[in-house]
Amino acid sequence: MQVVATKLLIPPARPAAVPRARLLRLLDAAAAHPVMLVVAPAGFGKTTLVSTWLREVPARTSWLTLDEDDDVPGRFLDYLVTALGTGRTLLDSGTASTPAVMTELVNELVDEECVLVLDDVHLLAEQEILDALTFLVEHCPPRLHLVLLGRTEPDLPVARWRGRGLLAEIGAAQLRFSPEEAAGLLAAVTGRAVDAGTADELNRRAEGWAAALQMLGIGLRDGAAAAPSVRFRPGNRYVLDYLAEEVLAGQPADVRDFLLRTSVLETLTPSLCDAVTGRSDSDRVIRDLERANLFLTPLDEAGEWHRYHGLFADYLRGELDPAVARECHGRAARWFAAHGMPAETIRHAVPGGELDLAVVTVREHAEVQVRRGELATLLSWLNRLPEEQVRAHADLAGFKGWLLYLAGRADEAEAYAAIADAGMGPDAPAVDRAMLRTFQAYLALTHGRPADAAGLATAALDLLGDSTSFFRAAAMGVLGQARRLTGDRRGGIEVLREAVRLGERSGNPLSALEATGYLAPLLYVQGRLREAVVLCRDALRGHADAPMAGLAEVPLGTLLYERDELDEARTHLVDGIARCEQLGTTSYTLLGLRTLARLHHASGRPDEGFEALLAARRQADAAEDYRRARLVVATIAELHLRSGHPAAAGQALEEITGDQPSSSDYEQLTRARLLIARGTPDRALDVLGPIEDRAREEGRDGSLVAILAVTALARHALGLPARDLVARAVELAAPDGYRRTFLDEGAPLVPLLKDVRATAPAFVADLLSRSRGTPAPSARGSGLRTVEGVGVVETLTETQRRILGLIATGMSNQQVADKLFITVGTTKWHLNQIFGRLQARNRTEAVARARELDLL
Repeated sequence: MQVVATKLLIPPARPAAVPRARLLRLLDAAAAHPVMLVVAPAGFGKTTLVSTWLREVPARTSWLTLDEDDDVPGRFLDYLVTALGTGRTLLDSGTASTPAVMTELVNELVDEECVLVLDDVHLLAEQEILDALTFLVEHCPPRLHLVLLGRTEPDLPVARWRGRGLLAEIGAAQLRFSPEEAAGLLAAVTGRAVDAGTADELNRRAEGWAAALQMLGIGLRDGAAAAPSVRFRPGNRYVLDYLAEEVLAGQPADVRDFLLRTSVLETLTPSLCDAVTGRSDSDRVIRDLERANLFLTPLDEAGEWHRYHGLFADYLRGELDPAVARECHGRAARWFAAHGMPAETIRHAVPGGELDLAVVTVREHAEVQVRRGELATLLSWLNRLPEEQVRAHADLAGFKGWLLYLAGRADEAEAYAAIADAGMGPDAPAVDRAMLRTFQAYLALTHGRPADAAGLATAALDLLGDSTSFFRAAAMGVLGQARRLTGDRRGGIEVLREAVRLGERSGNPLSALEATGYLAPLLYVQGRLREAVVLCRDALRGHADAPMAGLAEVPLGTLLYERDELDEARTHLVDGIARCEQLGTTSYTLLGLRTLARLHHASGRPDEGFEALLAARRQADAAEDYRRARLVVATIAELHLRSGHPAAAGQALEEITGDQPSSSDYEQLTRARLLIARGTPDRALDVLGPIEDRAREEGRDGSLVAILAVTALARHALGLPARDLVARAVELAAPDGYRRTFLDEGAPLVPLLKDVRATAPAFVADLLSRSRGTPAPSARGSGLRTVEGVGVVETLTETQRRILGLIATGMSNQQVADKLFITVGTTKWHLNQIFGRLQARNRTEAVARARELDLL
């Protein structure tokens, strides 16, 4: 994503700003709280006040001005982390993996004193982003102070923060100008002292509202009526119209025309204003307006870029003749096109009636955006185009459908694929037809039709020949995936290796990274873990900070988890998930969340593991990616088994029992583990036999490590010899360092490992040492408490506390599930755990006893 630098700048000091010592002292005192909330209508001086205060703060300071486009989890998190200066690009949403991303962020800020300001926070409505801010506040590092500025109170748990003493607040009442401050502002605007009576009268009518005082002061300076005959309230549209009209009426005709025409622009610079207005002296006009304090705010210290005060701009746009507005937008679009700024070109071309220019701009820059991994940006451009324009151009419909597919919006993607297929004839450019066939191949994979996907990908490759198009490497990538899923793993590896080479040779880093992401797991299951790690590390060189890097970072994190290099694995998984969310892909995000969940559990944080899986489940369901949704459910079952809850694991697997039988080794291994835990290891062997035979036939030594280990546990439970199986598993695993496969099986495998020390002495000794050092799964609050009249009870995990708090308000199971983005079945399971731990028979007793324990 291209970062707009001006959004991260603290607004420059305003000339002749009025000192507001009482409010600066209030801000100083509020810094003792983790959060300062400054809420007031537009024009009350929130931004000016806080930016002035920030210049005197001794700590490191960061600023982020939000706009409506930032209400996307990946974009918001990327800006947030950039503003904080961590040097990493994190992903909206947000999103579903937000807790993991924010945990990493909080950990990085523990030892650093910092003040972070989020301006216009009222624009945020996306629940994932609100959850991210809630997490940041409720896990706030001791030296971080968060300042939230907004026109209305944000949809955050403000009442709870008040009750906990986390929050300090400044509102409109405190921001209203005192008589002395009003006199100072009026003097600054008019350039002369204003007598006390006039200042008091204007301040009384303005009710201390800074923007109104400023407009009244301009009217007073320019000889207009100083005080309106109506009483007004902040935000009253009619009064704003009256005041702005007085200001505008006092300007020369050419200045009024300049103001009106340039109001279509979000930001102003002289040459752009010349293009829009048809004049050649915009630089002088802008300087004059700035000196006249006509609601013009500089955006950089050099004063090259400015913007109008939001209220003033709204008024101007309302006064601008629609035909003139259309003309100005069109001129702006042509200026931005000439200056190579495609996003701004499209933004103005659509309202300017320059639809052909908008379409041409999208087409010219589409593949460049794809190569750079700016998929979300490209989709936003297509969304700006009128729907009839997208549907009328088959290539645009195909592009939009493909991007929607990557973003996990399968139904919409299918609809656009059909439109593109119907509208793209045999005379269409070969690259467009190849793009569509590649997109259709992706869809076929999603629907479990790998043979169809292979045919479509092959057709795309035939169309492209030796082209360097992004879609040639992409088609090879999906062909490799299709071959893997049809059982031709060696063929898949060969194709994917060529896809990586082609992407690198043709300057297509996105396709090279995507093919790497497909190839690495194939090498892993073939027993070539070390090679897979090197492949991912090589792919990331030169691209480590780009969103597309997530396509290799997530697989790398998964491989490092297998090697039990948990700290580095966690870093790559958290970063990779965030980058994949920003990129707009779901498949890698789901893989990353599944592995991160297993890592959390291995690190003794099972609650965080389940939170990651529940987030993954929501994403998979929303994307209608049923194959990966099954894998998420199987991972939920695995963690329940590792937590000692086979009943819960069984409930999870029952959700997918009725579906088409899975060919996934992972799902079958999880079923086998459940059967062993239920005391039916003979049935587990029936499950394991076929997947062992298949793995041997396909030469998948990496897969055999896990299959042999679980088979050994089943045979051992039956009293049958298992030593040779464990020895063979160790023999396969030792050269490349497959460790978590053994460690995750837990204590039952330890005596079997001790019995095969001679097979690989150093490797087995290392496994046994790591097994002894594995943290016991102990979530937050897993100890015991004694309360008179209740007895000894287990306290609750964080998730269970949240559920208990919600049922205490009277929420149903469905409402709780919706609130926490979990299934009703998971909610019921947690409730049963709550009842057992609190020795309660029902909800009422559980709530009562929790209150006795001060858990609510």
